[in-house]
Amino acid sequence: MINIVDSVKSTNTWLSFFNTDYFSSIISLSQSEGYGRLGRDWESAFGGLYFSLSLPYRPLLPFVIGISVSEVLEEYKFNTNLKWPNDIIAGGKKLGGILCQNQDEVVIAGLGINFDNEVALPTVVSISEMNYKINKLSFVVSFVEKLKLNLKHSDEMIIGKFLRYDILVGEQVSWSEGKGIVETISLDGSLGVKTDEGNMVFLTEEVHLQ
Repeated sequence: MINIVDSVKSTNTWLSFFNTDYFSSIISLSQSEGYGRLGRDWESAFGGLYFSLSLPYRPLLPFVIGISVSEVLEEYKFNTNLKWPNDIIAGGKKLGGILCQNQDEVVIAGLGINFDNEVALPTVVSISEMNYKINKLSFVVSFVEKLKLNLKHSDEMIIGKFLRYDILVGEQVSWSEGKGIVETISLDGSLGVKTDEGNMVFLTEEVHLQ
């Protein structure tokens, strides 16, 4: 069941309190206290898509969600990339993000995408700003169908699909303890980076493009 509301503090928070049946979901037209990974504020003005659903746990879930988003948007002739581990990119700018939060045996998966909302930062973009018009509810229905299919794939296939959209492999990145060139994404979802010293490290922390 999809619940549709005018506004909530956060769709993830709402769903964690009110429904944990698998594939229960909520769409809000805006959020007053939206947040993303590491607790960062997520601007949630009217016109964006703020969507959360309850899912069974499986490894690589943010990757599964990301490729499902990109595959559905491709059907609308709207091309996106994915930035490990949870960013959706369009035209080199951030279009959306994914936030998965474990709650017992259920994962509350949040998806925020800039559809028709105004964006304040030069590093962020919306679908309408790129001269596309996509119906949010139609997108959500197609996305959930695609997600159910992708949840059945092996980890190897999920990583392979993710790499089709990836923007980090071959790029120089930095993190809290060093910098290097991204070489791969491992089957456990960590980022394989060859450091400037020649060592191979596998990261789960945030990285920054240089």
